[in-house]
Amino acid sequence: MPRYEGMTGLIMLGLAMMLIGGLVAGLCTLGGVANFARWGDSSLLAIAITGYVILFSGMAIVGGVSAYGLYKHRNRFRGEPRTIEDAYVVACTAVDKQTGETIYYWRDYPEPMVYYVRLREPSGRENEYETERAVFETVAEGARGTAVCQGQWLSQFSANRSAATPHVARGGEIEPSERASG
Repeated sequence: MPRYEGMTGLIMLGLAMMLIGGLVAGLCTLGGVANFARWGDSSLLAIAITGYVILFSGMAIVGGVSAYGLYKHRNRFRGEPRTIEDAYVVACTAVDKQTGETIYYWRDYPEPMVYYVRLREPSGRENEYETERAVFETVAEGARGTAVCQGQWLSQFSANRSAATPHVARGGEIEPSERASG
């Protein structure tokens, strides 16, 4: 999953530059015009130009980051399909597309819904993938299996069908009946 902390920081920087640059440009322009008309001194107008440069730089940063974010969002499902062996399902979340609320009893809930699955790769890296309902129904939290992903889209998940593990007693020990058999 792409990290958006840097993009948020750049947006905040651009907004701050727009605010400060706009204030400096506006005040120095007004003051500079009055100063030039009265005494013929244009020093405040030179400072106003700096304010305009800061203002337009902030606008360029906000516009550039917004365009990049839209580009990344539109292309989030593109890329080469890749298979993740032994992926661990950290979380499964169904979200109402219209209200944005998490739906816990999603089987009886009317569409439109968006389904998300958070997977942990064997390397420890976690990503959240969007998926369709048919795939979401095959995924269970805590399961391990093979996932096929394309960009941020989970197109297939098949759980590992390994041998059952012995039950563990409350104290963390294997129960005596299973110790003898296994």
